[in-house]
Amino acid sequence: MPIITERTIMDFDLGRRAFIRQSLAGVGILSLPHVLRLRAEAATSPGARKRSLILLWQDGGPSHFETFDPKPEAPVEFRGELAAIQTTLPGIEFCEVLPRLAHLAHRFSVIRSLHQPSSDHVVGSHNVLTGWDGETEGSKSRYPDLASVVSRKRAEEAEGGAQIGESTDPRLAMGLKKSGVKRDAGIARQEVPRYVDISSGLHRGGPAFLGPVHAPFAVAGDPSKPDFVVQNLRMKGSPTQLETRLRMLQDLDQFGRRKPDLASQDFAEQMQATDAFRGQAIDLLTGSGAARAFDLSREPDRIRQRYGLHTSGQQCLLARRLVEAGVSVVAVRFCPDGRGDYEKTMIGWDDHAVHGNIFEIMRQRGPQFDQSVSALIEDLSDRGLEDEVLVVVAGEFGRTPRVHVHKGCPGREHWGPAGCALLFGGGLNMGQVVGSTNDKGEQPRDRPLDYQSLLATIYHSLGINFAHTFVNSVGRPVPILPKGDVIRELVQG
Repeated sequence: MPIITERTIMDFDLGRRAFIRQSLAGVGILSLPHVLRLRAEAATSPGARKRSLILLWQDGGPSHFETFDPKPEAPVEFRGELAAIQTTLPGIEFCEVLPRLAHLAHRFSVIRSLHQPSSDHVVGSHNVLTGWDGETEGSKSRYPDLASVVSRKRAEEAEGGAQIGESTDPRLAMGLKKSGVKRDAGIARQEVPRYVDISSGLHRGGPAFLGPVHAPFAVAGDPSKPDFVVQNLRMKGSPTQLETRLRMLQDLDQFGRRKPDLASQDFAEQMQATDAFRGQAIDLLTGSGAARAFDLSREPDRIRQRYGLHTSGQQCLLARRLVEAGVSVVAVRFCPDGRGDYEKTMIGWDDHAVHGNIFEIMRQRGPQFDQSVSALIEDLSDRGLEDEVLVVVAGEFGRTPRVHVHKGCPGREHWGPAGCALLFGGGLNMGQVVGSTNDKGEQPRDRPLDYQSLLATIYHSLGINFAHTFVNSVGRPVPILPKGDVIRELVQG
């Protein structure tokens, strides 16, 4: 057992943090970037609905023409090569590569008239994810993205986190109920993170002044692969090494508690909170409850096959399991054909002509996108979760109305003036298309909506007051959104 001296803990608070960082890195505790930093905040919001959010982020900017806003009557240089097909909504057509979603159109809503001032990836992404137009410093935002805001607001609520195995219906969360965690009063129970990011979902977002405590628990790797594991839930050392390091920390904690200048109430509360957060991390490392939420092998083969045994399908299935287990927000970098998921290009939906033939790409991407999202919608509905979970499918902007041809290869460029989003569940009104673009898809024709209104609607669904003010790093109060109204068609009864 190491000898702990006064010199070891000179300037105890900072020294202790460094000691923890060095001591625990070897067994993987600090690879739990979110869970270790969970904070139980006292503020409550008893009237808020604690819905969860699944954000399927179409990084790069999806073409509205080749998804939910085709223009079959436009000249070929605008409409492109792909045909339009009728949906279950009278007079509404989707691109031909989305037949399953066309068949389910009456069960979700699409916004066709979104627009924003930027056609740049970095600025445009920040505008959509934060609601603050142009407020960036380099590639960083001055304001938190919506996932971090949800994490912060959920932390302010009374329960401070969802428990593994607890859900709204005993039929839910297959494989999660058998965690062996007792529910007796006073018995510690395992928790899942509030915010999980799959595949660098919002890599152009971030918590900004809300701090790293509201950054995501990051899940890397391809969940469709047989060897997929969540690295953050694996110990890097042996249980003996973990036990030794924990004893060292306990000795250091006891020394700190005996120091007269550290015996304040504030310090005691900080130590108590640190103990709790460390316990949560240890539960995740040594227990089985959280691991069950990430274990796709517990799903029946027919469910996995319905989602699709490809990256995007299993990402959607994993997202469903996580919200079912109590995660408040899951953000997915959703690139169904794999372009940008686990290769170096990071192209995603950025379908310039120099990146390939957009129509050939959509013939490959479309069926995976169609299968994954339709399966998620049907599965959530079958499990009675359509009111408890909000699904949003969106990117930073649409693509240029006129097809651009580079060396004989067709593509579309960035286009901030028009874009689409799909919303399902969350207590919103389904079975409608809100707004439209003109006959060439250049700009909104009726009901033009900015992305602040989309965010306001998301926050409304989640029971979050988007007029609420935070205090930023320089002490200035700032609202969650600077402007924006809920989309009345989606929220009014």
